Amino acid sequence: MEIQTAAEQTTADILFSSTTPTSSMIEYVSGQALSRGIDAYSDGDYEKAIKEFKLAISFDPYSDNALDAFDYLGSALDGNGDTEEAMRTYRQAIALFPTEDGFNTSLGNLLFADGQYDEALEQYKAAVSKNTSDSEIYYSLGQAYLTLEQYDKAEEQFKKVIQMSPNESASYYALGQTYREAGKYTDAEIQLNKALAIEQDFASAHYELGMLYAETEQIDKAQTELDFLAEEEGTDSESYSNLQYTIDENSAPRFIAAYVANLNLASGPGTKVSTLDTSLAEAGASKNYTMTFAFDKEMDTASVQNILNWNISRSTSSSTGGYYNWGAKVSSTEINLSSMPINVIYDSETLSAKITFKISQNASGNGTIDLSHLVFKFQGSDIYGNSMDTSADQYNRLSLVV
Repeated sequence: MEIQTAAEQTTADILFSSTTPTSSMIEYVSGQALSRGIDAYSDGDYEKAIKEFKLAISFDPYSDNALDAFDYLGSALDGNGDTEEAMRTYRQAIALFPTEDGFNTSLGNLLFADGQYDEALEQYKAAVSKNTSDSEIYYSLGQAYLTLEQYDKAEEQFKKVIQMSPNESASYYALGQTYREAGKYTDAEIQLNKALAIEQDFASAHYELGMLYAETEQIDKAQTELDFLAEEEGTDSESYSNLQYTIDENSAPRFIAAYVANLNLASGPGTKVSTLDTSLAEAGASKNYTMTFAFDKEMDTASVQNILNWNISRSTSSSTGGYYNWGAKVSSTEINLSSMPINVIYDSETLSAKITFKISQNASGNGTIDLSHLVFKFQGSDIYGNSMDTSADQYNRLSLVV
């Protein structure tokens, strides 16, 4: 024999104590089911909650209890992983309660999360038409327009939100995000800074500001925002990864180091070629040297390995260690180097290039060279097509990377 719970007995007693239950009886029973459903929902027991909410609706489908039950039922279904049924529930609720804006908003949120942005937009528009005093609905509508890249309409909605809630940081953030995506960087920076003036540690606003700085090639400022995200959200966060990628995508590549193992580039004016290697003591002899250059980011392989993008020259500026031969007249024994290397090999794993160049003894065997004032320059690009940073695209032994 099945034993009824006290709640079930009470419900049954009320319903069947009279052949025609009164409206107050039905309202009471519906309310009891709603209450049990809310308790189950709060405990995370969505399946039980769903049953109770459906029961509450079935008793009195047009009542305030049903209105609340529909709201909870949609949330419980979504929480239980049945988003499609949750959407159907909200659609049913909209049909039964056509003047209630909340069901349109809830349905819009599920559609938005599911990537159905056009349909979500229509639901938010319907919600706004029913309730013009809720700033959150305008905010959701603005987000839908923003996602659909309808920037003017998104701007209009977020400005309304600001008028309605001028002390909310999110509205300035959203307007700043809209301006950034529309390419209005100055306006975007103003709005994002307004958001941060209200909420200093607003991570999303810092992220947007970092993206703005990266896209406008203000890399130092972008890096500051990246450092903030690393501290606040961690380096594994999606926002950190996205901003780091954008910074890399928009920053100019740089030399960070250069070295050669078997050639002393500090050797100054008048260095005898014969002292560089015993093989160069013979007139007309040649020897190849390989020098390694390290980049700060991934480079375009074809660009790096194109010898036309490299140049080896004598320094003609104080910024590259001073003038070749310290500006003195070059001796007739001075040898000339080819302005291009023989070949270049790029290693994408180590972000380094090995360039090979030739030093040749003169015909008399008494050649001289000023290695300390040789300048190695690269004018290629990274994998994103960015040209070298002109403040770090050359190397000289005295000035190092410049």
